[in-house]
Amino acid sequence: MKKKKIAATVVCCVLVVLIAAGAIVWSQLPHPLSYDIDSIESIGDSEVTVIEKTDDEVDIRLPSGRDIKILTFTDMHLDGKNETSSVTIKNLVRNIQAEKPDLVILGGDNVTSGLNGVRAKQLGMIFEKLGVYWAGVIGNHEGDNPWSVTRPAMMDIFTSYEHCLMRKGSDDIDGDCNYVLNIFSGDGDGKKLLRTFWFFDTFDEMSEEYRQQNNVPADAGKYDGVHENQIKWYEKKAAENRAEYGDAPATAVLHIPLPQYKTTVESGAKLLYGVNYDSICASGFDTGLFDAIKKDGAVDSVFCGHDHLNSFGVECDGILLSYMQPSGYGSYGAQKLGFEEKDWLQGYMDLIIHPDGSFENKGHTNSDIWGVSEAETAS
Repeated sequence: MKKKKIAATVVCCVLVVLIAAGAIVWSQLPHPLSYDIDSIESIGDSEVTVIEKTDDEVDIRLPSGRDIKILTFTDMHLDGKNETSSVTIKNLVRNIQAEKPDLVILGGDNVTSGLNGVRAKQLGMIFEKLGVYWAGVIGNHEGDNPWSVTRPAMMDIFTSYEHCLMRKGSDDIDGDCNYVLNIFSGDGDGKKLLRTFWFFDTFDEMSEEYRQQNNVPADAGKYDGVHENQIKWYEKKAAENRAEYGDAPATAVLHIPLPQYKTTVESGAKLLYGVNYDSICASGFDTGLFDAIKKDGAVDSVFCGHDHLNSFGVECDGILLSYMQPSGYGSYGAQKLGFEEKDWLQGYMDLIIHPDGSFENKGHTNSDIWGVSEAETAS
């Protein structure tokens, strides 16, 4: 009897070791996108000149006297579902090839779920093949499970590509993608600051430690947002920008919407465009970013992602609070909730910056542009 117990114990130990070893091996396996990246054709030579890159700033210049075209994509959720990820990538590529933008901005939740290191590299390769510069933020689903590469590691992957303008930001503040992008217009040595983009990390869910340290109310909800030291960084950097370049309009980009998105809509404000089909999953803890940008006076617009069934814009105290157009087919969205395909929201938003620094924006859906598309593989 004793020998049987020993044998059973040995067998159990061996099984545990084999399972653990299998999990380790599985975690190291590549999990690529099923998409022919080598077949992607470039959109042509870019007119973007990268002037300077630091840990938390990128300066670029484009020729003066013309509009600058920016496309935004958000919540692509490039995960292990290769059919839906391929549909998402197909639309990303053909929309960029059709529009030929100067710059692409990503709104977060770009490459998600486990085993995503290879997919993050593939996304960088896609932009290299297209020959387009790109910036943006990471969302709450990057690095949110034990099989995912960490958020800092993903930023290391992204920033290793020539056309990536994302920066990790200063080590002195919280987050992994806090930086400023200055867009100048001009030719030769002459340049004028046309518009500034501020990118903020909004993390994932608030930790218990953060809640206790900041006296976060119990009813504030689970989602995190911009932290106080990020706001102090913004205030200091914005003052330096103004001192060096003078006044210029600015745009803020983050993944999780500011609390003012929710309070403004709940107050009955009229939507300027788009639809509000989803609950507004903003942080219930207001750390003061909106007040800071309002006080500075340069930021006239804020763009976010996160909520896959929202594409609206609303005005709050003279500042546009807008969602980017959701872009992914792999996670929840209209395609999973019984909407007719003509009403699916997946697509992109364009931002057209005029020579005086002002801008126009408009959302586009893939169904409107390309007709009813890939219903069988996108559903």
